[in-house]
Amino acid sequence: MKMESTDFKVRSFTGEAILRQQVMNSVRTPRIVEYKHIQIVYIDFANVKKAEDIYSIMDIASAFIRKYPLKSLYTLTNISGMHFNNEIFNRFTAYVKGNNPYVKASAVVGMTGMMQIFYNSFTKITGRDVKAVFSEIEAKEFLATK
Repeated sequence: MKMESTDFKVRSFTGEAILRQQVMNSVRTPRIVEYKHIQIVYIDFANVKKAEDIYSIMDIASAFIRKYPLKSLYTLTNISGMHFNNEIFNRFTAYVKGNNPYVKASAVVGMTGMMQIFYNSFTKITGRDVKAVFSEIEAKEFLATK
């Protein structure tokens, strides 16, 4: 009987960990980070693997961004390890175009592989000058100069 109890606890703990991870991915909300003289909207897509979670974060971020005055925001988007494909590219393009009127300057970290291939097309389609950088500190420094 003791074995059943221990086995149940292990399964429960594993279930809780999985649930906790799902909740973390699905409710990532933008947050304001202060750096030097500016406030930056930090949008975190890092390591999100499911397209529906990516779309959920986009929807939450859009609602957040569109509450601010036009051309008033600095954004830093982390896409490190994020799942990426053509469908996500198309949704991301629409997301960025829709947020464009509210954003003064943008930087993105974590662009690799296929994302880099699409980057030039992305900036032409969206009309946005999104600075691709290697680190968050580099992104913050760039934004602080805008």
